[in-house]
Amino acid sequence: MKRRFRIYLIGVCAAVSFCGTVWGSSQPPTVRVAVVRDTKELTLAVEGAFDISTVPGGKKIYHGGRLASAKVVATEKGIKIYQTVYEASSLRISARRKAAIFVNRRPYRGDIVLARSAEGTLSAINVLDVESYLKGVLVHEISPKWPIDAIKAQAIAARTYALYQKEICSHRPYDLVADTSSQVYGGFSSEKNKTNRAVNFTFGEVLLYRGKLFPAYFHATCGGSTENAAELWKVNIEPLAGGRLCSFCTASPHYYWSASMDFKAIRKKLGPFYTLQGELKNIFVEERNASGRIRSLRLEDGQGGSAVISAKDFRQMMGPDVVRSTNFTLAVEDSKVVFSGKGWGHGVGLCQWGAFGMSRRGYDYKEILAFYYPGSRVAKVY
Repeated sequence: MKRRFRIYLIGVCAAVSFCGTVWGSSQPPTVRVAVVRDTKELTLAVEGAFDISTVPGGKKIYHGGRLASAKVVATEKGIKIYQTVYEASSLRISARRKAAIFVNRRPYRGDIVLARSAEGTLSAINVLDVESYLKGVLVHEISPKWPIDAIKAQAIAARTYALYQKEICSHRPYDLVADTSSQVYGGFSSEKNKTNRAVNFTFGEVLLYRGKLFPAYFHATCGGSTENAAELWKVNIEPLAGGRLCSFCTASPHYYWSASMDFKAIRKKLGPFYTLQGELKNIFVEERNASGRIRSLRLEDGQGGSAVISAKDFRQMMGPDVVRSTNFTLAVEDSKVVFSGKGWGHGVGLCQWGAFGMSRRGYDYKEILAFYYPGSRVAKVY
């Protein structure tokens, strides 16, 4: 299977802490997803009748029929849609009869909030219920061809992560972004029947630890052992403590990987992280952690100078699609470094290819989640 998985889940808000929610509504909560950020202009279209309202306040200031593709720009006075300038920093576009709203030709469910920043840039934030949001997420995170229980497990992990972000980002204009900084979200056009069924089947189900949401991270392939989240982020809880010996992801095409780069290319990619005076001449492993992944690397310039860099930062600089994990060995051959590794991603939480392997062996989605998030439980919260 050649599918590439999105593997970075770093919350758009800096805080990482437990969150407690008073549940009880029969309706799913809404989330705010930044689908376009900090641009000079974008295009907007609506398939049917729509309203424009002020934000905050909700006062309707325009009602119209179908909107063909219109350019939207931020101006000194406000937001300009087609030929009209609205003197406001934020506007809400609401389609009637659930018509799709298109931003840069991509259709979305729910409403779109257009927000002008103090710097004069424009963002588009999709406001919709979390269940609809997940339907636009899953196909980007897991193959719809996989067994349904693997997809259900992914749906619950993604729902938990989204609602956790909603709680810690309440002070921000949006909860999530539509790329790998949160979870990849493609809107209505990304929905598939099988992934939608997994969302519907698990409606309202999340992971809780001691009665609270937590950031349910996931990744493509752990390569044999999951990682402790404390190695990467300021979170130290049982479900994300890692150490799970995983024999279920061996079918992954990313279980083993290799890459090579010459010293000049590595030096260039390191940019400001490179603090040595001379040219890079050697790299070796400084320290490994309990999971066997590299915690830090030492760089040498051949003139007696050396510097230590975290493996996490090094991987990001080299490119996470090149150095696919921090679980690798390296060998220096002339002016080239050869990396030989296992797994793809940070290794924390759900191993997607492990979920595939477990579901193929007959485990259901709750058993999969219990394995990768020990101490947590699946609960239906709305």
